[in-house]
Amino acid sequence: MSVAVIQGSSGALGLALSRHILRHTDLSVYALTHRSSSQESDVLRDEILDGSNKGKERLNVIGDVDITNEEGLSRAAELVKGREGDRVRLVACMAGILTPEKSLSAIDPSTALAQFQINTIGHLLTYKHFVPLIPSKKRFNTLSSGWSQDEDGDPARGLIFKDNSLCWSMSARVGSISDNERGGWYSYRASKAALNQIIRTLDHELVNKNSSAVAVGYHPGTVITGFTKPIIGSNAKPDPENGKFDIDQAIQRMTGVMGKINRTDDDKWKGRCWDWKAEKIHW
Repeated sequence: MSVAVIQGSSGALGLALSRHILRHTDLSVYALTHRSSSQESDVLRDEILDGSNKGKERLNVIGDVDITNEEGLSRAAELVKGREGDRVRLVACMAGILTPEKSLSAIDPSTALAQFQINTIGHLLTYKHFVPLIPSKKRFNTLSSGWSQDEDGDPARGLIFKDNSLCWSMSARVGSISDNERGGWYSYRASKAALNQIIRTLDHELVNKNSSAVAVGYHPGTVITGFTKPIIGSNAKPDPENGKFDIDQAIQRMTGVMGKINRTDDDKWKGRCWDWKAEKIHW
């Protein structure tokens, strides 16, 4: 299991996660991007490598993958399957958009639909095409039989728990219905609540089909990126104690939680949404 598929790799967190995997694991990275031209894909490749040759030979950028168009996802999955077979260890859905409506008067149907297309259906379609490339438990045991007992034998190097694969979706605390004490953000909240239901349902299917994967959602806190600046302002500063992070801090927290997700811990983690403190977010 030597492959990580990163959907939304041209976004700030997707790019940073791709870079982290190349530098800290032995996994090959398939970075999916909506960028359509080979020149744009080359630019993304350079952005991910960021001047380093570490893992350069393990980086594969697949362009023209618009997650609102299933054809691109299907094509990308066929490419990965042809090269790697059923050795996908991580499918990370990182894409998301946010239009924060503050009241009913701000609702625009096309904008609301776009948030569901990216934040919800795009994740679901990504799993539709890439989950079949994740090994079953039996196949996982066969592939991992040659590993040594420590992390150095696992190509994930502790990024993913040694006994499983991982389906990982960027969710948000505002997708929690029980946590909604302030209102607002109708479409974004609803799209993330729907995503949490998808993650829960996907995890049941993974269990039923004896997949090696666990499915979880993740709330990263507030990450200072172009995505959040319209909300928090262009002069926002990191405040890790209160859940506000720069990109490097956010990736450190995220990958720390990734490595904890497993099925052996009393089924604690499965099909749930977790935050940057590895605390469960209630529905």
